Amino acid sequence: MPSPLTSTELKGLLLLLKYPKYRATAAVLQPQLKLSARQGDRLWQRLQQWELVDFEVIVTRFGLSAVGRTLLQLDQSVLPVTPDEKYVLQSCCDRSAGPQQISAKVPPDCRQPLLAGLAQQGLIRVTQQKLENIWLTTRGKAFLRYEYEPQGDTPVISLTLLNGYLQFMRQIDPPIAAAVSPEAAVPVAIAAAAAMNL
Repeated sequence: MPSPLTSTELKGLLLLLKYPKYRATAAVLQPQLKLSARQGDRLWQRLQQWELVDFEVIVTRFGLSAVGRTLLQLDQSVLPVTPDEKYVLQSCCDRSAGPQQISAKVPPDCRQPLLAGLAQQGLIRVTQQKLENIWLTTRGKAFLRYEYEPQGDTPVISLTLLNGYLQFMRQIDPPIAAAVSPEAAVPVAIAAAAAMNL
């Protein structure tokens, strides 16, 4: 169970409710949170530690490690890497590189998985990365729907975010929907609005 959410952490979770499948890019979310990229990364990492969100990390700069450099000096016919992995290693043999500098023979959609694999094997060093897609986890949905209890009297969210939260709350899980009468759903929505102190 996370410690009480800050208003910015709450806003981040509620922002995700506005997007299809509760998923958006960091580039779209960051300006709405009015945070620097570094502050935003720390916010999402905290929420990920609590298992409320998850995200995809992409490599933006990488360099050859000492092990990777040694590997490239071996006989090219016996290299223990795939041809695509070899292209990645060669792209950074003289200096750090970005994914766009990898040979065109490696399809763009294969580059991030290759970089992750080579980093895991210790053949490259990741020198720069960034958050890409961020999404609300199943745990995050359950937390917002059943556990979160806002406190305080300072309004921190807009009516647009409140609307997104209410729409989310009205999407009752099918097994629960059968047990909840339409009359019982109205007080839940009213209680959610009152709990947001608006």
